[in-house]
This record gives sequence, structure tokens and C-alpha cells, in this order.
Amino acid sequence: MSTKQEQPKAKAEHQHDFRYYACVNLWDNGETTGVIDVWRCTVCHVKGIELRAQGLSNLATETGFPVLDSPESNWVVFVCTAQEQLRYEVLLVHLGDVVEHECVEKTGPIKVGSGYRLENSKDKFHKLQSIEPFLNETMDLSV
Repeated sequence: MSTKQEQPKAKAEHQHDFRYYACVNLWDNGETTGVIDVWRCTVCHVKGIELRAQGLSNLATETGFPVLDSPESNWVVFVCTAQEQLRYEVLLVHLGDVVEHECVEKTGPIKVGSGYRLENSKDKFHKLQSIEPFLNETMDLSV
């Protein structure tokens, strides 16, 4: 899963000073399935994230946060329930982006609409949810 977009380049005007900012607990059927750790620069307030999920081995070879948000972007959780096991991913998206996703259910393009939600509200197999309202809270991944 990914989006068709160019990643914004972080401004090199200062050395980022990241501090732990918040977490989002991810739940599926009453069980914790992952945690998104959110880090924020104390100077410019850009955010970087780390996803900790059961069975996910995402040890990065680089240090720091290679992808940061911007005023025109938002961190979201993309959820697919078309298969027996729920799948999800944290993405940095812009309004109008198309999420590239191979799925057994051909629902057409998965486009980011207003409020960083799916543009197609009739899609019953996918969900797109901004992490912002869930900082230091629990997000239910069910569709």
C-alpha cells in the first residue's frame, strides 16, 4: 500500500529537535493490534511517526524520521477488511491522493477526500482515518 505523491522535503532551516508527543492505540475487536508513536519537532512542529505492531519488524536502517508531515498533509491509518485478516498501514497523505492498494475487492480508486477520509463513502471494505483526533486515545480499526 502506498500513495501516488512526492514526499515533502523537510526544511533545512534548523536542526529538528524531536520530542515524544503522543501515541495512538490501534484496536481490532477489543484487542490492541498496534501503537503509533508520534514525535514532534519543538521548533517547527512537524511530526514523524513510528508504528509498533505485533509481527511487524520495521527496524529502520536510517536514523531520525525520513518522512515528515507538513501543513498540506496528514498522517492517516488505511484499513482493509476485504480478507479474513484485517490489514492496515500508516500513510502520509494529501487531499486528492490515490492510495495504491491491491485488494481482492475491486472498489475502484481509493482516493483521499475531505477530512482525510475515503472519497467513496460506499466502500465497505476500506477505511481511512486521520490520527489527529486520536492522539493519546484509542482508534478502532473496524470498518
